[in-house]
Amino acid sequence: MTQVESLKAESLEERFPELKDKKYLTLLRHFYRLRLRQYGLLGKYEPDDILNDAISRLDKAVKSNKTIYNLVPWLRKTGLNIINELSREQNKYRIIDSPKLDLELILSNEQNYQEVDDGELYVYLNQALQALDSDDRRLVMLRFYQQLSWQDIVRKLAEENIYISEATLRKRGSRALAILRKIFLEKLLREDNMD
Repeated sequence: MTQVESLKAESLEERFPELKDKKYLTLLRHFYRLRLRQYGLLGKYEPDDILNDAISRLDKAVKSNKTIYNLVPWLRKTGLNIINELSREQNKYRIIDSPKLDLELILSNEQNYQEVDDGELYVYLNQALQALDSDDRRLVMLRFYQQLSWQDIVRKLAEENIYISEATLRKRGSRALAILRKIFLEKLLREDNMD
């Protein structure tokens, strides 16, 4: 721990004596370890990383004059939020590898890949997104770019007085991806034929 971190920790420890209690810290680390394992992030991140980040956020909250009534539940919730953020960040890159999107198959095709760099692929993907029907485009954006679950999308649409079952939404999402895949491949192949 650097001197700056130790000074921050000392001022926080004075304000929150729970930070000195090894029992609480051990419980928090155990909680973080379980959540990291649940999200499949345990090898990439350690419970101490999450704890340090949570304490850093605690310091920012205290400096912005927020009142923290129950420190341990606050640190649990903040640590869980950090783990969720890390998981979402991981999932951004997994989506491209998703078999539903089939981009891996497209990129592995040597004929397509020889003439097209990554920047162009993203341009084609963006053009394909723009070619989608507005409802399909919105659904793809909510699901794959904003990382919302199908249930979250159902709730979001219900707030706008649009009532669709989750099963119907999943079917529409599958159809939208199929259309997106088709448009993307057409654009990619058209560019290859022009070269």
